Amino acid sequence: MPLNIKLFLTVLVFFLISFLALASLPFAKTLQGKVVKVADGDTITIVDDRDFKYRVRLAGIDAPENDQPYGKKSAKNLKWLVYGRKITVEYSKYDRYGRIVGKILVGGQGDMFCLAIDCVRNMDVGLEQINAGIAWHYKHYQNKQSRADRELYSSAEQGARKKKLGLWNDKKPTPPWKWRRDNKLEALRKRFNETKAKEKTYALALRMEPEQLKKYLDEAIWNAFKNSGLEEDEFVVEFGVPLEKLKSILEGR
Repeated sequence: MPLNIKLFLTVLVFFLISFLALASLPFAKTLQGKVVKVADGDTITIVDDRDFKYRVRLAGIDAPENDQPYGKKSAKNLKWLVYGRKITVEYSKYDRYGRIVGKILVGGQGDMFCLAIDCVRNMDVGLEQINAGIAWHYKHYQNKQSRADRELYSSAEQGARKKKLGLWNDKKPTPPWKWRRDNKLEALRKRFNETKAKEKTYALALRMEPEQLKKYLDEAIWNAFKNSGLEEDEFVVEFGVPLEKLKSILEGR
């Protein structure tokens, strides 16, 4: 084989290996910008040097929603950590809402307010939210993290739990993913009641299997009953649920 072809193939293989290695990394791109808005405990907006705006979702964590206990506290802490500061985002994907999902780093060096330890390293903002006990390690997506970050975030949550920091001071704090699901189910239940349609008809309108709709509605009724503090006879009157249906749902739990 001629030398120039050999050299070409060697270079080609090198670039292919490099590309695959980069593609396999949890974070393959970086973005820098100034934080101009904090929406909640895990979502911010930044502006880069070209005045382009980006919404960024912190990778590896899930913070309480704003209308959830500790939601405002989580947002306030995140604002204290990053608002008005220049950050670096390491990312490789966008979520379904068009937000960048990435690891957010804040450099301490040159910041007059930085703590001694933060002045010599970049602070991982998501990790700090977990350390403060105002965010969960989002284990559903932990495989998207590097092994080192996965272990750090998991260990941080365990530490916050043991110290009963923030939301871990509650006996059974509701994870935000459950909070969101319960709210969606309750909204579905209310819409269904307003239509006064049959389950089969409403399922067809939603392009959903009737059994799946029944499962969602039953779960919504169970959640509503559990959170209402009402007796069965009081609940059926206030929520418009037939007593036989409520009893059937309670027996299945």
